[in-house]
Amino acid sequence: MSDFDVRDKYDSLEQPWWANDFLILVFTMVNIGIIIVDLELELFENNFSLWWKLAVLDLILVGFFFADLIEDYNRCNDKSWWWKTHGWEFLGIPPMFLAGLPFLSGVISLKFLRLIRAFAGILRLIGATQRANVVPVGKQVQHLFMIVFSLIVSGAFFVYIFEENYYQLYCMGVNPPGDCARVIRDFPSALWWALVTTTTVGYGDLSPVTGPGKLVAASLMLVGIGLVGSLAATFSQLFYSNNQIIFDPDAQNTDTNPLILLERLASLHDGKAISDDDFEAAMSLIRARMIAELRMLRIENDSLTTLPIPLQVSAKMVFMDKMKKIDSEIQAISEMFEEE
Repeated sequence: MSDFDVRDKYDSLEQPWWANDFLILVFTMVNIGIIIVDLELELFENNFSLWWKLAVLDLILVGFFFADLIEDYNRCNDKSWWWKTHGWEFLGIPPMFLAGLPFLSGVISLKFLRLIRAFAGILRLIGATQRANVVPVGKQVQHLFMIVFSLIVSGAFFVYIFEENYYQLYCMGVNPPGDCARVIRDFPSALWWALVTTTTVGYGDLSPVTGPGKLVAASLMLVGIGLVGSLAATFSQLFYSNNQIIFDPDAQNTDTNPLILLERLASLHDGKAISDDDFEAAMSLIRARMIAELRMLRIENDSLTTLPIPLQVSAKMVFMDKMKKIDSEIQAISEMFEEE
């Protein structure tokens, strides 16, 4: 479904201040963090008082997520479509105290359901970026950073659940398997593994040994590296935004766009408002300015070797694209000179 069709499904796309995408994603990370602390420290058995406090905080967050879903549902004018596209998000809000019930304490799927909120938040950020008519580069960086961060935390959480269970079952005995040395046994290790897997495909010091863990690893390699690459490219665009060249083919200001300025000068020249000599002098100045900008851009491009490799590659892609545009416009002006 296109973004235009999605907009038609809502009376308004404006969200209340408390239901903005970033706040929801941050609360989702806090929500997952509570579950991780509970799993790591086994609070229900070892520190019931702290477990109860975290369970209350978790219940408040669940109430917030529920209110957000209801608010989104109320803004939607096609209720059947909303249930088909958003109804699954209700699976991600089972409160933490359910894990304390004796007949549900061993249900591992309750832990996985919490990650539905993380993926829902990622999808909302992507959708918010796509729906916006103009997304500033800074906003793109924020969105991508939050998406990559959520992906790393979610991947680490998934792997930790699978691998820690394997470690408890097979590596705590008298004759543990040989692969126990590289098994991910705690969440900090899982977070480190997810980070290096997403950015470098891993070092090999830690690696999943279970089937589901390997599936998570493959997903992080395929999806994560692409997102990190996009983040590096967008960050480099932000990094150089303060050094934007004067020439911008998309600019609408005649003071900064030589193409629009040339069109107006040509119109004045055709109307005999300026002489041939003045027109040629103006064309020469514009051409000289563009050549100077191209040279400056090439110098900046050659000086990128001091940056980290990902930023080098992405920044050079941006510079090469701009240099090609300027080069083609200089050629067009040169042809205009020949015609004159």
